[in-house]
Amino acid sequence: MRIRVRRARAAAVVAVVALLGTGTAYAAGAFHSGTVTKIGFASPAKASDYGWNQQGYNGAKAAASATGASLQAITNIGYDKTDVVLRQLITGGAKFIIAHASGYDTIASRLAQQYKVPMITYDVPTNLKKGYVSYITTSSQEGAYLAGILAAKMTKTHKVGIVISAADDNWYKMSGGFAQGFRSVDKTSKIYFATISPTGYDDAAGGKRVATSVIAQGADVLFTMGDDASFGYLQAVESAKVGHKVWMIGDIGNMTPIDKNHVFLSSVLWNFDKTFTQAVKDINNGTYGTHGYNLDLKNGGVSLLKTKYIPAAAWSAISSAKAKILAGKVKIKVTHTAGQVQALLK
Repeated sequence: MRIRVRRARAAAVVAVVALLGTGTAYAAGAFHSGTVTKIGFASPAKASDYGWNQQGYNGAKAAASATGASLQAITNIGYDKTDVVLRQLITGGAKFIIAHASGYDTIASRLAQQYKVPMITYDVPTNLKKGYVSYITTSSQEGAYLAGILAAKMTKTHKVGIVISAADDNWYKMSGGFAQGFRSVDKTSKIYFATISPTGYDDAAGGKRVATSVIAQGADVLFTMGDDASFGYLQAVESAKVGHKVWMIGDIGNMTPIDKNHVFLSSVLWNFDKTFTQAVKDINNGTYGTHGYNLDLKNGGVSLLKTKYIPAAAWSAISSAKAKILAGKVKIKVTHTAGQVQALLK
């Protein structure tokens, strides 16, 4: 859910050539169909980041499989040729396009209405146009609250850290949720809060540097948010030489497959499978664009990853807290700024 600028790949250039030769066959409205037979997917980075891009791609594949549609995915496109790439998916016959970044919202909304091809955007509840445009938001603070409980149960140094890659609303929501979950168990231990930079989403070197600094202050559990910066966080935790175990809790995806040193404790997972599938069904039944979609604990869009490193007692406490959240007995304050997060750390 980030707005970054990256050089577009060769696929975008090919798309320009293809569009120049299409002629009037691809005039506005030429692609509209009531049934989704092909899903298009566009993401800013590779679908191998164990995070945002990979989870989105996996969700698109699941939706295609569940609805009997085919899938055309163009990944690692950056942001400077979004218009061209989305048009390439349109000319390729996509009847529903997942424009998988909030930085694509404006262009996706415009092209969806121009070409009568439904597209999904992110984070902006005003992005609704019946038949053509809808959006996804998250209640990711709910999963982060559970991660905070886990950190409180696991820390031995009574110092933990929150490290975010950028000034991002979703990162602030999760940071605040984590702090509230932690404080529900532990009122006194120290919580450090650090940011790589305003736009350090893919700064792996910066992630390693900042995470190493937080570890050096004594934090033995780190809740980390980043994109490619997550690879730097993992390196910092793996290489920590501080005389005690250091754990990493990730975000959005699952880095367990590359956790060679057994330090990846858990992750606040985002799952798009059901949401993308429901969007296709809504298009097919004529209700798309009349409402948005939200990932939360109740619908399984947000969850806390259970790994073999989590003690049974800790998981029991997490399960109990989840039940209370679902029953409305626990209210989690939603934070949107660094200042609001800091207020919860005291």
